[in-house]
Amino acid sequence: MRRVVVTGLGAITPLGVGIRHTWKRLLASESGLGSVAHLEPAPRWRELPSTVAGIVPQGSKAEGKWQASDWLDKGDERRMAKFTQYAIAATEMALVDAGWRPHTQEDRETTGVCLGSGIGNLEELYKTSIAYDRTVSYIGMPIARSVLRSVPRVTRRSLPSSSPNSLST
Repeated sequence: MRRVVVTGLGAITPLGVGIRHTWKRLLASESGLGSVAHLEPAPRWRELPSTVAGIVPQGSKAEGKWQASDWLDKGDERRMAKFTQYAIAATEMALVDAGWRPHTQEDRETTGVCLGSGIGNLEELYKTSIAYDRTVSYIGMPIARSVLRSVPRVTRRSLPSSSPNSLST
């Protein structure tokens, strides 16, 4: 049996961006849930059976909020679904938190990322639901696979990766 060591953490959550910011709000018993009925385009949100959601707060990295340009260049930002952007940023946070920069091929081959995503690309799920005028289940959607393919490409590392939710989908 091989030993596994968790050395770094990263998080993009409705409580905030960054493990320390998220943890601080969690310990303060704050909630990341709220109404999305006021978001634009408003009619789109009112069509949904529930308007309560956990949305990642938008703003600067210094405030513990999400801004894609803090993590990605414009080209990658345009090409990636938001949940993939979150995965890339969380991976980078975890590597920085660990203080780890693999330098040799052996380092790269023995470094891994375990990445979890609650559901994944809700935007695409919503569009599909509206297009087919019916409820679409996220079960069986290729949530984690597209994210895991992006992590080594964007972070410029060849990391063998896995996802806890790839086992449950």
